[in-house]
Amino acid sequence: MRRYIIFGILFGASVLCSNGIQAQNNESYESLMRSGNTKFSDKDYISAKTYYEMALKRKPNDAEAKKKLDQTLVKIQEDSERQEIFYAHLDAGDAFNAQNKYAEALAEYDKALAIFPDDKYVGTQAETIRAILKERQDKQDAYDTAIAQGNTLLEEENFDAAIMQFETAKEIFPNDNLPKERIAEAKRLQSLYNEKVTRFNTLTEEANNLALRKNFDGAIQKLNQALEIFPDNVQAQQKLQELQGSKDINDRYNAIIAEADRMYESKSYKDAKVQYQNALAVVAGDAYATEMIARLDPLIAQQDAEEAARIAAEQEAARLAAEAEAARIAAEQEAARLAAEEAARKAAEEEAARLAAEAEAARLAAEAAAAAEAARQAQIQDILGTANGLLAEEKYVEAKNKYQEVFAVDAGNATATAKIAEIDGILAQIAAAEEAARIERERLAEAERLERERIESLRPQYNAFVKEGDKQYAAKAFDKAVENYVKADELNIGETYPAEMIARINKIIEDNKLYELNKDAFTMTANTPRRFTFNPVDVASRRSNYIILKARNLTPGKSFPMIVSFGSESGKNGGFVLAINESEEEKTYIFRIGGQYKWFSENNTWIELISENDDVEVSLVMISRSN
Repeated sequence: MRRYIIFGILFGASVLCSNGIQAQNNESYESLMRSGNTKFSDKDYISAKTYYEMALKRKPNDAEAKKKLDQTLVKIQEDSERQEIFYAHLDAGDAFNAQNKYAEALAEYDKALAIFPDDKYVGTQAETIRAILKERQDKQDAYDTAIAQGNTLLEEENFDAAIMQFETAKEIFPNDNLPKERIAEAKRLQSLYNEKVTRFNTLTEEANNLALRKNFDGAIQKLNQALEIFPDNVQAQQKLQELQGSKDINDRYNAIIAEADRMYESKSYKDAKVQYQNALAVVAGDAYATEMIARLDPLIAQQDAEEAARIAAEQEAARLAAEAEAARIAAEQEAARLAAEEAARKAAEEEAARLAAEAEAARLAAEAAAAAEAARQAQIQDILGTANGLLAEEKYVEAKNKYQEVFAVDAGNATATAKIAEIDGILAQIAAAEEAARIERERLAEAERLERERIESLRPQYNAFVKEGDKQYAAKAFDKAVENYVKADELNIGETYPAEMIARINKIIEDNKLYELNKDAFTMTANTPRRFTFNPVDVASRRSNYIILKARNLTPGKSFPMIVSFGSESGKNGGFVLAINESEEEKTYIFRIGGQYKWFSENNTWIELISENDDVEVSLVMISRSN
């Protein structure tokens, strides 16, 4: 037997079956309207809505029933909005309270109490926070002063004194994080300052050592790094100026010496001597420059003697080269004469060879003519043999093309003509079969296209249902979520997601059940109440509570109300009305009871069922939660 799940809507509104309520109900229009008016007067708008809807089933479009239903929906919406605003302030207050933001929390709790002044939970929370704020006010000034003084001292880099002020603030409010954070920050800045001093001293010492070794670039770099740490240090600034002057003299001397050394290495001894003399002008008495000048004098004398010998040798070499060139020209002239005689001999030999080649060509042409005809016949037979093989393999197009190749060799070949006619007949049969297959493919493609169009036309509607379902699922409003998933699934566009989500919600509700109030199925006799008791649900989870009923109509074909009430020892606190479906199949009704304020605010201990006018079999009465 197939089972159906029917969900509550409109923030705890009454639950109606998906197929509507049949007119064969025992209860009259007038009786339903009276019940609705009574519930409306008692401000039980959720139950009133169900009676007015059932009355409209008896008299569709009845003006009075529609008017009363509209008024009821407005009241339900107003109650829903008031409760949503109340819960929003309550949640905000709890969030601020958890963050120790007591003033903000108290403001939110007061806004919630303005809506429901007698709410015990919110009232207790507000009083607790007022006591905390009173206790804190006596210490706040001293705390603020200590923090402010600590911040000032920290800016002045008086770290030890700043830390003492923050420690004082910490003793006032040990649980506050700010003093701890400021102490940690002061210690961190103090450590960084000490590191800067150590680094500055290290850099200045390194600069002094480099200057002693005349590494002025390195020394200046170290001092610049030190001044980046403490830019206003006068001693470091003065030392930097001194090093810069020494560096300028040293750079000029080193540049001249480097050039002189380069010239010395390249044996430009005279130019090198001039540069070493220039170096002495910069650093008078420099031992290295003096030594190099003394070394250069004998080298310059030796270089002058070698130059005179080189010039004499070059002159003798030029004379010998001229004599050799005259001998080369005489040899080339003799070689040209001998080459002319050899060319005349080769021309005579080439003419004789040409005449012999023409005679051989004439002989070969005669032989080729005889062989050409034999080759043509062999080619025809080879093509026909290949074409016959392709035809045997039913490669008709390839075979036809091959037979047509015969005509290039033998235009009137009878065998090729007959075979081509045979193949044309076969191809015509194949084309007819392919056309039939093409028509069938087009028919299937059209059917698929129409199905795709149907799916695509429904997809926006499907997406809207799924989007709304996901939104309600995320908000843990499972009744509304399933209602949308069911609508999406009924569009039948081949998607499994809605059914998967419905199954997931069913499992969540089953996994999170709080109370299963009956163990066995029982029959509810008409108009006879059945009460179930339980311990109060923890207030932390009440807003996510659902009531789940499984019921079967024992009078199939008729629909009737079942009143579900809840309360405590002090009396009834609220409830709702279910419209029992006219089907004989068992159905599951899920109602979001957590949406009713009185379920949240009161310690309810019982649920009572009353079936009006007809009997019903109930197999499950359960309280669950969404998480």
